[in-house]
Amino acid sequence: MTVQPQESSAGSAAGDTLGRRLLAFAGSPLFRGGAEVLHDRNPYRRMLAPDSLAGSDFDRPPGPGEWSSHRSLAAHRLLGTFYEAETVLLPEQGLAGLYEDFSAFYGQELKELREGSVSALERFAFACLDDAVDVSGAATPEVLDAFFQHMVAEAAAGPSPALAAVAAAGDRASAADLYLVQLALDGLTEASAMSRNLAGAYGPEQSALFKIFIDEFGYGVYDAKHTTIFAKMLRSRGMADHVHAYWNFYLAGPLATNNYYYYLSRDHAKFFRYAGAVTYAEAVFAPAFVEMVAVFRDIFGDAVDLHYCDEHAHIDEHHGRITREQVLLALAERHGPRVVPELLRGVAEARLIGGWFEADTAEQVRWSDTLPRHRELAGAASTEGPPQRSVRTPDDPFGTRCHDGAMVLEIERGEAELVTTPTGPPERMARGDALLIPAGRLYGVRAATPETALLLHPVSPD
Repeated sequence: MTVQPQESSAGSAAGDTLGRRLLAFAGSPLFRGGAEVLHDRNPYRRMLAPDSLAGSDFDRPPGPGEWSSHRSLAAHRLLGTFYEAETVLLPEQGLAGLYEDFSAFYGQELKELREGSVSALERFAFACLDDAVDVSGAATPEVLDAFFQHMVAEAAAGPSPALAAVAAAGDRASAADLYLVQLALDGLTEASAMSRNLAGAYGPEQSALFKIFIDEFGYGVYDAKHTTIFAKMLRSRGMADHVHAYWNFYLAGPLATNNYYYYLSRDHAKFFRYAGAVTYAEAVFAPAFVEMVAVFRDIFGDAVDLHYCDEHAHIDEHHGRITREQVLLALAERHGPRVVPELLRGVAEARLIGGWFEADTAEQVRWSDTLPRHRELAGAASTEGPPQRSVRTPDDPFGTRCHDGAMVLEIERGEAELVTTPTGPPERMARGDALLIPAGRLYGVRAATPETALLLHPVSPD
């Protein structure tokens, strides 16, 4: 098996019809956002940035090297919303004042748009995996186990790029919070995708997977549920602990990682691929959380509650053994060589997508930590074509986005705050100020004066 970059063969499979449906979905009042940077305790509303979308965004799927592109971010925000509409989300404070949003989120109009779009959007969002992963060679349990062990050893061989970026940041607290937010995407709804693989009848392997599921849910004790102890970690940092408070700060790589497990779980033809992917994930979680504990203790000492990390560092060693022996290899032995390529593909794809999470988070940490340097780089950048001009007021909805190519952001009139992290101080910019935004970096702009005019200058490719 090889993992290699290639040109995507998916072409324009998504097409304009998909684009029109997605624009109609994103245009719902639920998804237009508000003026606040953080979302309030309403799990049905999240900013899909409809003003930054066009039907043509969904004509050409992102290629293997475009996982942090504007198209990828837009697709995975939509896809994540589609998947969550197939789960039960209820606000902790109750539905008083929110019942209309509940009804709209799960209602027939959005449901029909979702159901008519989800398969095509999945193909659009994950088409690059078909070309990036090649499964070939002998299909035996022995080959599968050897490949799996190699992938796990490779993952454990070096430090996490994202955690290394956090540890090296000038503002380590803000960088650590940015990392926590990427984990919150799954941490506050943990094991929701896994639950879709528990029904049916498939023997001892089903019971093995259920052991992991009930661990995630604290064996029915709410205070021991992993989502509960993740929320406790957020509160220890003085952060909001409700679902999608930090929606505007989820990066494309972490969104794709979370969506990938829903993608496999929604289509049971991909069950064996899911089994490979979840086995890889469980095997690499334990050492990753050990590393996270070390980095966060060095930054915060005992001021941060790392019960969640300690729990996973312990329990995921056990889960790794269960999934390898009682799920991955057991399925290969029971069902034979026809399923081994799918098990292999799941391992390889999970490794690849985990790399997207790491690289995207590391790049965002490094960029947001060096904004003064990117002011200097803006002055040296060579731009091309006319700039995009927009006018903002403090009451406009706040949203975040990224660009496929580098841009220079310039303040033409008024003042603005450039927001790149969930808890760090925004970068204040006045008239005439400019800052380089690299391709794929997530940012939002808030007007700091009654009216602020912005210019976005495309940077000439090198």
